[in-house]
Amino acid sequence: MEPAAESKPRSGWWVTLAGLGALALGKLKVVLGLVKAVPLGKLAITSLSMTAMALLEGWRNGWLFGAGFVLLIFVHEMGHGWAIRKAGLQAGWPVFIPFFGAMIALRGRPQSPLVDADISYAGPLTGTGAALVCVVLWYATGARVFLNLADVGFFLNLFNLTPLRPLDGGAVAEVVLKGAWWVGAAMLGGLFVLTHAPQLLLIGAMALFRPRQTVQVDVPTAERRAWAVRYFGLCGFLGAGLYCSHRLLQ
Repeated sequence: MEPAAESKPRSGWWVTLAGLGALALGKLKVVLGLVKAVPLGKLAITSLSMTAMALLEGWRNGWLFGAGFVLLIFVHEMGHGWAIRKAGLQAGWPVFIPFFGAMIALRGRPQSPLVDADISYAGPLTGTGAALVCVVLWYATGARVFLNLADVGFFLNLFNLTPLRPLDGGAVAEVVLKGAWWVGAAMLGGLFVLTHAPQLLLIGAMALFRPRQTVQVDVPTAERRAWAVRYFGLCGFLGAGLYCSHRLLQ
């Protein structure tokens, strides 16, 4: 249904949002650079940002959920860090951003699309393991909070596999799908229509101003098929886990 004329967004509003997001991220980069100059600054950033997110989530949903939520994200980011170091590159400490997630710095460039995909895939893979630990804890204790955490873990890691950079699935899907960017953009747009989550607008703005991979990257057929199995297999597993956790919560 066509919305009323007065409710339509003004032309160029997304450009303004992208500009504000870029400005905010730019100023954040300056602040982080200053803090990193202080001894133990990197560890302090991680500790303080983790604490801030845990307190916020704990205030909204209880302290146990808040701590578990932050740990789920931390394990996800450590998966990226492990893969980065395995590739011979340097990884920074993760920084947590309330209502958005976390990020981990990568110093250097992956040597190939396959290395890039491996680094990106490691986050959702280890994050899935953390969600399964929550399932075990729920089964062992019967505490509903662990089932809630498992549900959130399945969702967050599945969402991160959306085939659109800067999400993790972007680098993975580019070695599997031709024109993965367009598939991811359509999925992100559909999610926004369903949820109206403002974070999706920022992710979309970040994706819009990144170089787009619209052709199949040069990857051997056998490697492409193996990545297709890994990518769609993990997506399917997370989707099944999310469905089951939803059913149990209901």
